[in-house]
Amino acid sequence: MRIGTSVSTKKLDEACVNEYKIPLILMMENAVISAIKHLDTNLYNKYVIVSGVGNNGGDGLGIARQLKAREKEVKVFIVGNMEKITPCSKTNLEILKAMNIPYIVIDTKEENINHLEQLEAAIKNSNVLVDCIFGTGLEREIKGIFRYVIEIINKNKNLVYSIDVPSGINATTGEVLGVCIKADKTICFEFYKRGFLKYETKKYIGNVVVEHIGIPEYILKKHDDNEYITSMNFVKDNIRDKNKFSFKSNFGKVTIFAGSKGFSGAAFIASEAAIKSGSGLVTLVCDEHIQDIISSKLSEGMTANYKEEDRINELIKTSNAIGFGCGMGNNKTTLERLQYVLNNSDCPLIIDADGINVIKNNISILKKYKNKIIITPHLGEMSRLTGKSISYIKENRIDVAKEFAKKNNIIVLLKGYETIITDGKDAYINPTGNSAMANGGMGDCLLGMITSFVGQGIELFEAVICASYIHGYIGDILSKKMYTVNATNIIEKIPVIMKEFNIEINL
Repeated sequence: MRIGTSVSTKKLDEACVNEYKIPLILMMENAVISAIKHLDTNLYNKYVIVSGVGNNGGDGLGIARQLKAREKEVKVFIVGNMEKITPCSKTNLEILKAMNIPYIVIDTKEENINHLEQLEAAIKNSNVLVDCIFGTGLEREIKGIFRYVIEIINKNKNLVYSIDVPSGINATTGEVLGVCIKADKTICFEFYKRGFLKYETKKYIGNVVVEHIGIPEYILKKHDDNEYITSMNFVKDNIRDKNKFSFKSNFGKVTIFAGSKGFSGAAFIASEAAIKSGSGLVTLVCDEHIQDIISSKLSEGMTANYKEEDRINELIKTSNAIGFGCGMGNNKTTLERLQYVLNNSDCPLIIDADGINVIKNNISILKKYKNKIIITPHLGEMSRLTGKSISYIKENRIDVAKEFAKKNNIIVLLKGYETIITDGKDAYINPTGNSAMANGGMGDCLLGMITSFVGQGIELFEAVICASYIHGYIGDILSKKMYTVNATNIIEKIPVIMKEFNIEINL
């Protein structure tokens, strides 16, 4: 699913009209027909359409016509200065007139108390309200008659369906511009709006669906922002298939550097997650004084300690992927160990937790590595790496992550609600995961899964995207019956979910 801003939406429209000669009125009609499918016409008969005078309003007028053709009772209200109505909206208005479909204009230039009362009465006598007042181009604060209309809509209890964007939200930033429609469902066209990723918008957008309006795939690909929401099909297309001729050597040899005194759990979780995710061989490198504790639990994995220099050197040189950092401590020793790995390995390296903390003043070492590096910071760690405040990063997560990834030629997984994965060019937003997973060990589990997938030979970027999706997907399943979902709960379920995905691959 593509993500777009108000700018990319406008550029796409302009390209369709100017380069590809697709009339705007045709795209508008396709949008109308696509939207109708989601208005529950099999359940409801009474609709109120509230349109603006822009092209979003034209969608509303077209929807009114299509509902009337389905013998629904439709009340139409147009809010705004009719002198500013766009050509396509005017065309749809002329069709309404020709079909004798009545409408009421709530004009910005007139006294509208009577019309506002009529709107409120119509809403009370209807089942569904369709919001088409403002679209993706809105950037100013909503005032005057528009504010009154939105407040009237919000205080009633009807189902509210917004077309493309709830009126009042900035489609790019997610900022509420004074007041905003609270929709039960938002029907977008071609792009999921970037502003919807902001947590605060969730109470306004409701259930979001993205519909296509007949724009060819190659045009969309040329004009999108290279930002996407991960789909289950993407994951199924990229995870490895275990066929009957496979050996353990076919599924990668990975090494995990993790753990320290008091943090043996982090080492176990990361290693066990790699094992359960399908790695052929997993070796944990840890401090000697926690090795026996972990070895007794890590029955399918191997362990080594830092005194075994020859063995560690061999592991580093022969691994298909290395995970580094969980529970190691934010100290000079961890930095020295990371530098040793960077200087002596040439396989993909996944860095988490204390591995990230120790490079905040040594970021340049990332650029010297012979292979690709993946880092998995949370907001606090990203703040330390970039010098930007957590609040700034929260408001600009995609841009901050993309900029850092591009600058350092790495892959960044920025953890949080709707985790972001980017290589500096493309960005994927993970839609899975929930607050039941908000507890210690989850990041360690994710590091193990990513390291495993990379070691199995999945392309690096795709491996990070898939691991993040499956990690959260398992959490979503478990949270339906569990108040708290721990990392060990996730680990137990990994092989089951991987098998479910694998079965569908082989059908």
